[in-house]
Amino acid sequence: MVTRQVGIIDEKTIKLLGLTISPGTPILLGESNISHMKESHPEAYKKYFSSLETILSEPDYVNLNPNDGSIKYIKTFEDHVVIGVRVSTKGNAFARTIFTIEEWKFKQYAKGGYLKEHTKKA
Repeated sequence: MVTRQVGIIDEKTIKLLGLTISPGTPILLGESNISHMKESHPEAYKKYFSSLETILSEPDYVNLNPNDGSIKYIKTFEDHVVIGVRVSTKGNAFARTIFTIEEWKFKQYAKGGYLKEHTKKA
């Protein structure tokens, strides 16, 4: 499989997180990203990888990781599913990981103000 586009970083996400990248920046997915997802988070990969593009285009929440600058797209199904997207120094955005977070951690993030609600409504 060749690297393919699985989403874009939209204007709403950029505004919510105070990013300095252009709206419409493509989110890419390559073989190494898929390998990492399968190896590091096999259960989340198996259960939610088919929803990756939906999670990126219709997240319930977004978050900016202060440690590495990655963007977390969070969608709640029966689990809180996170897709981590990292923007490279060349300005390319890659979907790097997929995992789930437990309810207590989700609530802790929400209570701490780390989650920015990202709904389709203006």
